Amino acid sequence: MSYTNGYESLLWKVLEKEQLADLSQFHRAHFFDEVPLYSRETDVAFLPASRARANAALLRFSLKFLQAVISYGEVQTPFFAAVTIWDGSEEDLIQPNLFVWSGPPKKLKQKLELDAPATAFGKEIQHQLSKLRLRDRFAVREDTTTAAGIPRVFLAPARRPYPAFATLADFRKPARSGKRQRAANRPDE
Repeated sequence: MSYTNGYESLLWKVLEKEQLADLSQFHRAHFFDEVPLYSRETDVAFLPASRARANAALLRFSLKFLQAVISYGEVQTPFFAAVTIWDGSEEDLIQPNLFVWSGPPKKLKQKLELDAPATAFGKEIQHQLSKLRLRDRFAVREDTTTAAGIPRVFLAPARRPYPAFATLADFRKPARSGKRQRAANRPDE
């Protein structure tokens, strides 16, 4: 058993306190929200003193919670859910959020442009994810346009768990026209 597993029941109690334990609330029609999994660092004071170990526990738990939300019930209407983490102070713990969108992905894509992690923060979250050695694969994308200068990382299942689920690939940043034009002019190999 890894050291992070012992914290799951305590983290679940935090979700109950934050009124996030009722998974049905995230499956309402036309629902959209991005909610933090905890409000104050005092809520998670039971985590290890080591920032790296505490962040690993938070990241692992937030991804398990995300999977629980997604698997709560297969929906027939378009649905997207991810864990988001905004760049904060290097001394602070990460603040995982549950991001849920129930509606046409096209509308969300108009508001959101995601690309491969390019900032130091995005690359660090991607590195932390790789160290967790999870059974399921997760994709990582970065949003640098919503709040200028503050990157936000999205983590979501790499594969579509059911047909109506939108993946991070559905929100890729469009290629620049110059790159598209050069690719179109390249001879077939």
